[in-house]
Amino acid sequence: MNVSILTPDTGRKLLNMRRYMLTTVMLLIFSAMHAQQFSVQSFRQLPNDISAYIQPVKDLNDEACALIKIVGSRDFAFSTPLGIVKRKNDVGETWIYVPRGTTQITIKHPQWGVLRDYRFPSPLESRLTYELVLSAPVAMPRRRVPPMENTAVSYPHTYELTMQQLPVPAWRRPRRPKEKAAWLIMPSIGLHRQEAVGGIRLAWMRRHGIYLHALSDFRTTPGTNGQECDKNGLLPGNALPPYYSGRSEKSYYALTAGGIHRIVGNFCLYEGIGYGARTVVWQTDEGTYLRNSDYSSQGLTAEAGVMLRLRRFAFSAGVLTTGGKYWMMNLGLGIRL
Repeated sequence: MNVSILTPDTGRKLLNMRRYMLTTVMLLIFSAMHAQQFSVQSFRQLPNDISAYIQPVKDLNDEACALIKIVGSRDFAFSTPLGIVKRKNDVGETWIYVPRGTTQITIKHPQWGVLRDYRFPSPLESRLTYELVLSAPVAMPRRRVPPMENTAVSYPHTYELTMQQLPVPAWRRPRRPKEKAAWLIMPSIGLHRQEAVGGIRLAWMRRHGIYLHALSDFRTTPGTNGQECDKNGLLPGNALPPYYSGRSEKSYYALTAGGIHRIVGNFCLYEGIGYGARTVVWQTDEGTYLRNSDYSSQGLTAEAGVMLRLRRFAFSAGVLTTGGKYWMMNLGLGIRL
């Protein structure tokens, strides 16, 4: 009969083996807990959030960015193929501005690892706000939960989903806020060869507006009693012209009204119609005056041009014609009230 006797040395060896086994099990548990990754809980557009519209951040191409509000730890770092234009730490969330057309994002954490190339359902648009909710890893292993909408990470592995696999939400573009109404007072000058006329434009506008434009050289011409001549000085029905003293008088006035439209940014177009008259008279040796029908024009007056708004100032350039015969360039510099 074999009898084993437990000696003190044997007892110490068994106790040390149990300690080693317990230490190994604890290390394995902590390694599994440390290897857990964070996940994207949800991603959606915020149709009623106009933060990116009223406070736009522009990229290097001077184009407004999309805004992603990330709910999660501030220790996260982010990167996209098109770059991060600006990051802002707000209360309970992090704001990042990314260029228009961004399709994916990489998220990193110093302890929880990396979620690489998370893909959005569709390219992000300018001036729209989105929400990305990140969930931190739990301390102990848990039962796998079915992924929520647009979840690209499942425990414990990371999977990349294509756009065809993700449901596309029905997005609704937020309504454009109404611009504040403003008055515009713009002195102008009309140029035709060596002639110049002054004017003033009064406008009321939001994104679209209306204006009234008056021009005049503040001159008057003597009466002609209805007598006219052509550019050669000939009277209708007469073969020989009268003798002229060489003196001539000119006058011009016009009044137009129309609309102003902001097309993009601070770039505007304007157009208008009205009535105008340009009169040129020649003096004869007898002291009478004849209206030169070739150099005079009156009737429908039309104008069109462009306008650039810079803060409270506005600059305009356009053309104006009276009766299709008399043309002038019109320049203006004004202030918005």
